[in-house]
Amino acid sequence: MDMISHPAFQALAAGLLSWLSVSLGAALIFTRRAFSRRAMDCLLGAAGGMMLGAAFLGLLRPALELAAPLGRLAFLPIAAGLLLGAAFLLCLDRVLPHIHMLQNTTEGLSTSWRRSILLVTAMALHHIPEGLAIGVGYGAAGAESMAAPGAGLSTALVLTLSIMLQNVPEGLVVSAALRSEGFSARKSCFYGVLSGVTAPLGAVPGALAAGSAAGLLPVALAFAAGAMIYVVVEEVTPEANASGNGNLATVSCIAGVCLVIMLSALAG
Repeated sequence: MDMISHPAFQALAAGLLSWLSVSLGAALIFTRRAFSRRAMDCLLGAAGGMMLGAAFLGLLRPALELAAPLGRLAFLPIAAGLLLGAAFLLCLDRVLPHIHMLQNTTEGLSTSWRRSILLVTAMALHHIPEGLAIGVGYGAAGAESMAAPGAGLSTALVLTLSIMLQNVPEGLVVSAALRSEGFSARKSCFYGVLSGVTAPLGAVPGALAAGSAAGLLPVALAFAAGAMIYVVVEEVTPEANASGNGNLATVSCIAGVCLVIMLSALAG
């Protein structure tokens, strides 16, 4: 297997593209000084919807197909992976100091870090499961014993594109939050770009872990899905609904899911 076709290399490339999409979103702060809270809630809702779509269509569906030989017990590795993924993010949430971008809720261990750093770590936390999901997707596609068509390279590509699309509004949200804190557009963009570095960092370990044992692929796929769903339910959705724009955020969320469904259908 040459380097370009190796799942870890493909996952790293996809992770870097994911980081690039965060950077493009952060750079949008140069287009105007401030964005309305209504617009931020709409963007967060759409990003959350794309995360849910990617989790269910790009991760859980192929996981169920791979676990099908277990018959009625096929739910066991899926449920185990979901719970482990959520527990992993819960532990990070309890340990990593961060502050919700559009709220004033500080979480994690007590620290003297500046608010700007806490804002960046909050979004960096969002991108960890995305990197893992990308890595697991390419690791599953590259597994030699892979037989389920849903877990092939096309699914990994759809997953990557879905995550890239959702990262654009997320990059803008963090840079806009920093801009509202009084930072210059250049610094806001810089920190917004920095917040996406965890995506490629998580992609390679995810690919290596998924490719190490084909029998554990359903668990690995569900693990990444559980981590993504945790982020949506625990952070993205509450933030999008915190200022009375819940209906708009919900409609945007559904639109985000529809976009992922469309991408999945077009990819066959």
